[in-house]
Amino acid sequence: MSVTLSDKARSLLSPWAGPYGGLPPLENVDIAALEEAISVAIEWKRSEVNSIASNNAPPTFANTAEALEDSGRALARVLCVFRVYANSQSLGNMPTVAQRVPPLLAALDDEIAHDERLFARLNAVWNSDEIARLTDEKRRLLAVLIQRMRRRGAGLAPAAKKRLAQISGRLAALSSQYDQNLIEEASRQAVLIEDDSALDGLPDRLRQAAAAAAADMGRPGVWAIPNTRGAVWPFLTLATRRDLREQVWRMWTNRGDNRSANDNKPVAQEILLLRGELARLLGYPSYAHLALSDRMARTPQAALSLLEQTWASVKPMACAQLADYQAIADQSADECTASAPLAPWDRQFYAEKLRRQRFGLDGDAVKAYFPLENVLQAMFWAAGRVHGLSFTPIADAPLIHPSVRVYAVNRASEAIGVLYFDLFNRQGKSHGSYQMQYREAERFAGRVLPISAIYSTFPAPPHGQPALLPWEYANVFFHEFGHALHMLHCTSAYVSLGSQHVAWDFVELPALINERWLRDAELLHRFAHHHLTDEPMPNELLDRIEQGLKYDRPFSLNPDYLMPAIVDLRLHLMADGSGKQIDPVKVENDTLIELGMPEAWDVIMRVTHNPHVFVGAYAAGLYSYLWADVMAADAVRTFEESPDGIYDAATSKAWIDQILSVGHRVAAEAAFRSFAGHDPDPMPLLRRFELWPALSTTKENNR
Repeated sequence: MSVTLSDKARSLLSPWAGPYGGLPPLENVDIAALEEAISVAIEWKRSEVNSIASNNAPPTFANTAEALEDSGRALARVLCVFRVYANSQSLGNMPTVAQRVPPLLAALDDEIAHDERLFARLNAVWNSDEIARLTDEKRRLLAVLIQRMRRRGAGLAPAAKKRLAQISGRLAALSSQYDQNLIEEASRQAVLIEDDSALDGLPDRLRQAAAAAAADMGRPGVWAIPNTRGAVWPFLTLATRRDLREQVWRMWTNRGDNRSANDNKPVAQEILLLRGELARLLGYPSYAHLALSDRMARTPQAALSLLEQTWASVKPMACAQLADYQAIADQSADECTASAPLAPWDRQFYAEKLRRQRFGLDGDAVKAYFPLENVLQAMFWAAGRVHGLSFTPIADAPLIHPSVRVYAVNRASEAIGVLYFDLFNRQGKSHGSYQMQYREAERFAGRVLPISAIYSTFPAPPHGQPALLPWEYANVFFHEFGHALHMLHCTSAYVSLGSQHVAWDFVELPALINERWLRDAELLHRFAHHHLTDEPMPNELLDRIEQGLKYDRPFSLNPDYLMPAIVDLRLHLMADGSGKQIDPVKVENDTLIELGMPEAWDVIMRVTHNPHVFVGAYAAGLYSYLWADVMAADAVRTFEESPDGIYDAATSKAWIDQILSVGHRVAAEAAFRSFAGHDPDPMPLLRRFELWPALSTTKENNR
């Protein structure tokens, strides 16, 4: 088709220039040109798919399934740029564009899925004599494409398809609005502090960061705690002023829940209503049933049972922890001031005091051994030992921001892919840490190298000073690096069978297991060096860290995860297409009361600021972290029991060959069984954290 294009839009649609199959043109993108390029690329893909569907030649795997996989390349390129800007530099008119584009993409996907000519051609190939001659991977692709169309409404009556398309477009717009609301709200929210005595407890580097944040807001001479996790959590952990901790905590926990244009309550409510209607149209009793129908858990009841029984075991442990914290608070009270009952803004403060008293762990002292540079080198070294990979900086890649780093990933002389790190907070950047695919691996029409990116919103250090990572952030970066390794290792021929498309309760497995290498003594001796003295972390400190980690337990075995995960499933079981309004905040509050959530243990993923559930792919899927933690602990045991432990070459090769590289061309259950030799066993996780009753019972119930 002939379209008049601006030069800037044309450049965004062109194949990427540079090494490794090209790198995305992320530098100084014109947002108007970006929106223009997306509109044109949508039309190009629409035309390409129409040509496939209207082909007069008999349907074959090549002219139908492979042709469909080969369509939309220009759109994939320009959408990479769009998503990078929408998530990490949503400024100027980008928030508006970010809300206009998703409905257009949803409409295109529905149009393709509802094209009965295309659906008939794919089914004709499946039912033809050719199917017997196809490889397992090609048959798998065909099955995945047919199922994808069915899950989007292929085969339904025209009226149902029309309504599905309306719902998809509206859901896309609402999800984008939910995310942009959080970005816009966080970009202007901060607690300002004008008296330096209010900073008691904060080390110099945090004071300097708060001063720099205030200066960036046009308030030099004071201090600001912006509404980002990297600023809020250290303040809640260290600041001695209880009233200011409360103020900062309320700012943080009320994200998306303020009476303003950025209020996410009505957005979340409409999302749930529409998801329920969508599930009903597709023949499912609720959105939770639809979401879990192609996951390892299979049913919402199995996932909810795992969560609720785990909660039954975790709750007394959490209450005992809070009693420990309260005892420290009581000891701190003087004769004139009785200690108050612990509140949510106190938990992290007294948890830090307990770590110091019981385990000799000073969070500030620990982070002195984790400069960002060392953590990156530790990740690279472990990936070299386990996966045979090397990482070389790419100096001239086009970047959205000068703080971004880019690395070429190689195995010996073979190029594996490219990895970006965009780790520091800035205005217009979406909160949190996550991995994003810029380009997926494929091989069917020539090898295409994957490009992965790791994002975070860690506060940038003062000029000339190193970024010192708390243990939590070092662990998060290892976690996201595990996702990147999963994407980089993919050897599937087709994008639709890539690592990003595995069952959603399997996708966390490679990330969670990669956290294990951070706890390795050899790695820590090599890289956990004090940023001032270069002295390695003492052995006794390593032991105390391990004791503290066992006491605190992993993310998935704590109330601040379990409650949101239970709420997520309950909300999506209620999303049943009946048209009954769902008040997500009420459901959340009622669930916390019913299950006895301790008031002092704050919920870090509330329904008004939980992009996992209302923006990303974790709807009815937050349970995945616990599900994957069971598998990860089991897989770690396989490594640890190998002759050379977690660096065993044969086990590493099996992990790559049977988990990391296979993507979605093998069912998740079969992939895990191939590696471990059995179905996931919860006992390794239970033994480490003394949780036998809950998960053992769950295992029996789910057999």
